[in-house]
Amino acid sequence: MRKRILITITITITITAAACLAALLFSSCGAGGYLRDATEAAPETAAPETTAAPETTAAPETTADTGTTAPPATDAPPATDAPPATAAPDPPVREADASAPFFIHFRSSGTTALGKPFDVHEYVAYADDSDSDVDLYVDGEVDVGTIGEYRLLLTITDDAGNSDTGEMTVSVAEAAQNVPTYEPPPAKPFAEFAAAYRKGGAAVGVDVSRWQGDIDFSRVAAAGCEFVIIRVGGYAGGLFEDPYYAVNIRNARAAGLKVGVYWYTEENSVEQVRADADYLFSLLDGEKLDFPVFFDWEDFYHFEDYKMSVRDLNALFLAFREEAEARGYGAVLYNSPYYLGLLWSDEAKGDGIWLAHYVDETNYGGKYFLWQQGFGRIDGIDGDVDVDVFYPSKYTH
Repeated sequence: MRKRILITITITITITAAACLAALLFSSCGAGGYLRDATEAAPETAAPETTAAPETTAAPETTADTGTTAPPATDAPPATDAPPATAAPDPPVREADASAPFFIHFRSSGTTALGKPFDVHEYVAYADDSDSDVDLYVDGEVDVGTIGEYRLLLTITDDAGNSDTGEMTVSVAEAAQNVPTYEPPPAKPFAEFAAAYRKGGAAVGVDVSRWQGDIDFSRVAAAGCEFVIIRVGGYAGGLFEDPYYAVNIRNARAAGLKVGVYWYTEENSVEQVRADADYLFSLLDGEKLDFPVFFDWEDFYHFEDYKMSVRDLNALFLAFREEAEARGYGAVLYNSPYYLGLLWSDEAKGDGIWLAHYVDETNYGGKYFLWQQGFGRIDGIDGDVDVDVFYPSKYTH
């Protein structure tokens, strides 16, 4: 699905004063981490939602006055026999929303090829603490039929009227320029990685999924690997089991490795998380693990598409953890420092997380006991694989 834009950008974006006025009248606005499976599956794309006309307000009810007086009740019991009147409790006071929505990602410059529509959602992502449907207004125009630079003012507004803005320059050129992307450090030999990080009682391992294909875990263990975190499955437009999960966990156990699993998810409701937990734990089928089940939600570049607030996001994991604990398992977040600081609550982070931080030395100040440090190469696996450091002294689960 695609987030509603009250002012739609097409091949030529034209926003006039009249359009702005119409948007205001009919809108509902009132008062790196580098993660593993971001390309697993994209959310479905739908046509932009249209803004419904505002509902009309019914006239207030009037109380008829008959002008007559009721006759005295001759058989009524004395007033002293009536039970004392009890005042209805005051309704709970809802705390005013004073927090503005914010951009999770914002690129101040964009580019598109001559004649190609420009989609602002490829350059921004945004959220609000409590509003699950933040409005995006775009002020400015991009004429994709004419080469040049165009300036846009983007405003995001929540239901309480709090807002944030950002300015973007869009270049229309003969051919679109490549958007700079993060380039992770090159993969290192596993022996080199192990020598650098197997210190002070720390253990070294890898995490794998179907992307690694067939794995010879006997050779992996012989190369110095001590544990493996395996993708069991997830939800990406539908539930799925990783096609290599069963053989990976069986062969890793046979090779003497400690094992854990992670669940990749794009769920957006607590109800869905709880329902899908039945599927996940049926796949585990009582498998004894050496780590908690890791919860991997990471599609933050399209966060607004999921119609969630930050509070909703955290509720997903808290529900997941409840479902895991009810079945005798633990559950822990997987994420990078940026998102951990921006989006995840202390309650969700708990006593430690699986940290994704592709640097030689992490400066993350929160609690973690497992660190996805980067890419490596190890005998028994074709191609690159994520390499991880486990700190038993930090593990309290």
